[in-house]
Amino acid sequence: MKKFLILFVLMPAFAMHSQVETITGHSFFRDQTQRPNFTEEGPAICDVGFQKDSLKMSFGQKLKTHFMNQYLFEIHEENVNLYLSPVVNFQVGTNWLDADGPTLYQNTRGIYVKGTLLKNFSFATTFVENQARFSDYENYFISNHGEFYPNASTVQQNGVVSGGGRTKPFKEGGYDYGYAIGSFIYKPIENLEIRAGNAPTFVGSGYRSLILSDNSYQAPSIDIKYTFLKKWSCGIRRTRRFNLIRKAAFSTVEGYYQPKSSSRHYLNYQVNKNITLGLSENSIWSMGDSVTTKPSGLYYAPLPFIGLTQSTNHTIYGFDASEVAGKKTKFYQQFVLSGFDLSQMGFQLGVRFYDLLPNSMLQLEYNKVGSELYAADTPNMSYTHYNLPLAHPKGQGFDELVIRANVSVKRIYGESKTVCYWLKNYNERDLLPMDSESPSIDDLIIHQQFELGYRINPKINFCFFGRAVLRVSDIDNTQMLIHLGLSTNLFNSYNDY
Repeated sequence: MKKFLILFVLMPAFAMHSQVETITGHSFFRDQTQRPNFTEEGPAICDVGFQKDSLKMSFGQKLKTHFMNQYLFEIHEENVNLYLSPVVNFQVGTNWLDADGPTLYQNTRGIYVKGTLLKNFSFATTFVENQARFSDYENYFISNHGEFYPNASTVQQNGVVSGGGRTKPFKEGGYDYGYAIGSFIYKPIENLEIRAGNAPTFVGSGYRSLILSDNSYQAPSIDIKYTFLKKWSCGIRRTRRFNLIRKAAFSTVEGYYQPKSSSRHYLNYQVNKNITLGLSENSIWSMGDSVTTKPSGLYYAPLPFIGLTQSTNHTIYGFDASEVAGKKTKFYQQFVLSGFDLSQMGFQLGVRFYDLLPNSMLQLEYNKVGSELYAADTPNMSYTHYNLPLAHPKGQGFDELVIRANVSVKRIYGESKTVCYWLKNYNERDLLPMDSESPSIDDLIIHQQFELGYRINPKINFCFFGRAVLRVSDIDNTQMLIHLGLSTNLFNSYNDY
């Protein structure tokens, strides 16, 4: 152990520059990174009025420029860069079609910090506290993914917010929940990257990912990536996950949740600057019974196909590809398979068009997921964490069409998002960690969202906005949600399920 610590300390002497760690995963930032010929300079700031020589600016101009172009606090010293920003999301809204319904709201406060140390270490962390009251269809989803207690398999308590975690009741019809995310990247040598923390990972170039997404709750993990022959990279990832089932045997005030683990092995190939291919193996591992909390020793072996050695494991194989055509178009695909069962698969086809209008993006995406792709024979071994799907928020057993478009004129922006689901023999409780006898349904769901706003600070996606959501279903009541808000939109929290 001492030798390892000494090596860890000395490694920076051989270090090269590493990328800056960030945990900002909102679609706004993802749209930027998926742009052909993207560079890591961050979102473009389109207001030329702020490009004056800083020496000629008044104090008020400097303050305005800082507020609208930079993080709230920035420190830049030799080998040290530190950035700090508040995290807020203040919204008020209503269901336009329910005159007697309660006021909807979101009250989020937190802090976001990121930085670099020396030339090879970077980190990011955030802590967020929330109180919120959601719409009817969101409440139904949140409560149906709540925690189970021993000897009460049909009873669920509290709930889980997509991307936000477990809730507690708050006043009348509201939820209280919080989360903390932290991650760092350490690059001891040019070809080796070590990432650890609990920040979510999104795999792919789409709006959705069928392999691994930021839909679920944060989970502690370590990821080691090695690049070789310039175009190849391989990596391993180990993550501790949970089912929201309280363990029956415990000595603390409250029982711990039922643990499980996941392993990930991946291989990526950069064919050229325009074409990227990726293969991955993603397995859920058992951590024993209600008393034992230790996976098989093979779990730690960094070998592909090791997940298939345990009969209780559930393994998802994924293929991911993207191709850039010209300077404005990017095609992307995913293909996923449950083990080697060809009857259970899913695929994604998508395309992004940039700058058809100045500063615009149009995205078309189709997803199809088999009815038992992510479900394990043993319910508590399904491809989930915190009772939420690890890939697509809708789970499994659906066809989906996504159409997204956005455009900006300086800092004024407009967005449209259309999501259509076709469900046949669909059961939204199939991936819960306990047996469910709920009926399957057929349904057509249309989720249409429009948003118009002013992006106050693109660095942290700080926006003032108005949003309208129309949700139409064959079996649920139609809802039209109107919201006004002021938010630093750093993270995704999906409600288009």
